[in-house]
Amino acid sequence: MPSVVAYCDPEILAGNPALMCNTDVTNILYDSKRLIGRKFLHDLSNADIRQLWTFNVDTRNSKAGYVLNKGTAKDKFLKSEEVSAEILKKLKENAKKHLSTKVTGAVVTVPALFNSDQIEATKRAVKLAGLELKYLLEEPTSAAIAYNHKKKFDNSKLLIFDFGGGTLDISIAEIKGKNLEVKAVGGDTQLDEAVAYGAAIVANAIEV
Repeated sequence: MPSVVAYCDPEILAGNPALMCNTDVTNILYDSKRLIGRKFLHDLSNADIRQLWTFNVDTRNSKAGYVLNKGTAKDKFLKSEEVSAEILKKLKENAKKHLSTKVTGAVVTVPALFNSDQIEATKRAVKLAGLELKYLLEEPTSAAIAYNHKKKFDNSKLLIFDFGGGTLDISIAEIKGKNLEVKAVGGDTQLDEAVAYGAAIVANAIEV
């Protein structure tokens, strides 16, 4: 499911329906993980990413976030955790349909290099979505647990290379029996891989 939220007054759509919403493109929001927990926009190490965004951002009350209907009477500031919460609500809805039962809790993962502010903002998003946070894991750790569940690497060392749409996480984990210990983590939270490649493809297509 794409992590996209569209504010189609009066509806709020998340996931694939958000991509189909007939609304001002500036009210279709994404990259909430990149903004979450940030106090200022200049905290973003890669300023170039902002030139690719189709939505409006601002810093208000020491919070970096989104601005809907900027410059109009309906101007509204949204914190990134509010947008993330809408994505979690949609995931909760999908899980309820798939499991045919009410979903009240969740295991949530975050990039390995998230700081305390980003983690706390993620926890607030979970609460706003009406979910109880059961566990909060680093993404490479959760990947190692899932992979080991399928492959059963007893008494082994794993290198987990998580190359996502906007971040890179690398972890070294050791598995001993049923125990998994992360020995080291590293990476880049401002890699912009997917966005950069997407922009390059578009630019090349325009030239052609």
